[in-house]
Amino acid sequence: MGCFSFKCKESGLPINSSSFDGDACRLYLLKDGKVIEEMRGHYDSYGRVFKDSNFRGSFEWKMEWGEVCNLMFNKKKDDGIAAVLEKHFTGLIPTEQSKGNPDQGWGKPNGGNLEINIPQHIY
Repeated sequence: MGCFSFKCKESGLPINSSSFDGDACRLYLLKDGKVIEEMRGHYDSYGRVFKDSNFRGSFEWKMEWGEVCNLMFNKKKDDGIAAVLEKHFTGLIPTEQSKGNPDQGWGKPNGGNLEINIPQHIY
């Protein structure tokens, strides 16, 4: 699977990752505008976050990856992955998927050096 990334729903900035570390963010897996899973941590370049603050391993969505992809590419705005940089999180939970980042998450960090010390996968 190749690298890909999203633009933050609040700031419009790309959520970047070197694949060895990444911006602190929240990812929401949406179906019909409702959150069915959530991840909080540092973006890993592959639609997930790292499992720990040492960037070893990543959480996996409980939903089968092919189904996650179907949600991301079914043309419904209220299905797919919505992403928010932790730095820009306001408490508002998104109900529509994020736009893709054409640079695939490569570039300068946009997370404001924030760290999430205890990453989470909520389902």
